[in-house]
Amino acid sequence: MLTAVDGAFITPPAIIRAKDPLQQSGYLIDIYRELGQQLGMQLQLKSFDRAAIAGALLKSEADIYCRANPAWYPEPLLRWSPPLFAYADVVLSEKPLPDLTALSGPDRVIATVAGYKYPQLEPLFRNNSLKRADYLSPEEAAAAFLAGKADAVVMSEVEAHYLLPVNRLQQLELAHYQVHCVYSPRLRPLQRQLLDNYINARASQGQFKALLQKYSWQLSVKQPAKTGL
Repeated sequence: MLTAVDGAFITPPAIIRAKDPLQQSGYLIDIYRELGQQLGMQLQLKSFDRAAIAGALLKSEADIYCRANPAWYPEPLLRWSPPLFAYADVVLSEKPLPDLTALSGPDRVIATVAGYKYPQLEPLFRNNSLKRADYLSPEEAAAAFLAGKADAVVMSEVEAHYLLPVNRLQQLELAHYQVHCVYSPRLRPLQRQLLDNYINARASQGQFKALLQKYSWQLSVKQPAKTGL
């Protein structure tokens, strides 16, 4: 059994929920299923809080999580796959966004996700020229923005192209990230190598990029560099 990380913090299009767990879809579900097939293991999803993921992997309560970056989980005992794909965080607004200073102004509010840090926006938060309004998920942040409760919203471009009418909005890219799988020590070295080889091959062929576009058809996802960690 391959136990993969799930959790309420994972929102569409990574996981698209259904009443019947077997009917759930999304790019993360598809990736998990592919990797389970490579190992000849049945997939099992197990829910965790976002803050508990590293500990769960280190304690072998889960085997794998494939929406991560080493900068977010710096524990030295974790093992990492090659990058699957790359994406950017983006700010979206109905008003022009030539640069970040366009977000500044009296009582200006940006919809954010609770617990997430946005280094590029921190100077604006610190000098009170932009206020963050935290929501539990990108879905809630997007809904608040569309309802006029915020002047702008920030999220990954993958989520934005699923949740928002991006072709009608102004957007500004923030930092770019590479997305990896992170492994539990319970996965044996040969199993990790098998997955690494598969991920390298799929990524170099653009197959993970195509998978993202399947769920976010407007999205043009950047290819990861072909160098591993």
